[in-house]
Amino acid sequence: MFSPTAIECIARLALSALFGGIVGLERELRLKGAGLRTHLIVSFASCMMMLVSKYGFLDMLGYDSVGLDPSRIAAGIVTAIGFLGAGTIFSRGQGVTGLTTAAGLWATVGVGMAVGAGMYLISVFAVAFIVGVQAALHRDHAMLGHVAAVILIQIDDQPGALERLQTELTQLGLAPRAVRYEREGGLLSAELQLERLPCPVQKLGDLLAPLMERPWVKSIRW
Repeated sequence: MFSPTAIECIARLALSALFGGIVGLERELRLKGAGLRTHLIVSFASCMMMLVSKYGFLDMLGYDSVGLDPSRIAAGIVTAIGFLGAGTIFSRGQGVTGLTTAAGLWATVGVGMAVGAGMYLISVFAVAFIVGVQAALHRDHAMLGHVAAVILIQIDDQPGALERLQTELTQLGLAPRAVRYEREGGLLSAELQLERLPCPVQKLGDLLAPLMERPWVKSIRW
């Protein structure tokens, strides 16, 4: 049975780390919680486990009483990554974020496993596909409309405060899908749920700057 040399195994590990870093770099540039280091380590570790799964027990093949299943460790990797992926998913208000990053981590495991198994062409295609999908079809892409957001605004609780706030939001091009508010201590807190933004989330501060300058607006968070 073919068994790669130590140099070949190290080369596969290095290649898997490179591929994982490529996928993670795209996430890092979008300021995601799981970025370059996480994807790199996940790909490297899955490649290492795949190498152990395929070649780590070859010395046991000479015993009649020993039966080996090289796929068992590989199957365990796919299951175990679910716990790490779940840590990147957050529920915020009515929305959920982190699903794409979790899916990307799961796919990165496949990349590392493919490299560990010596399936280089498949792993190259997988990296190109994953990065291409995440970069070209992200929710903040102009073709798909900008991402949904939840904006929390505190204003003075005065007569007509909500109407005044709605007028300001309309002038900024913001159309909330739903508004939830509560009054406490002379302040009115409004939670605005938006399906689309007129700008990327990274530029939301610039968009809301004129509203922040209003004396009756006490705080804005998103």
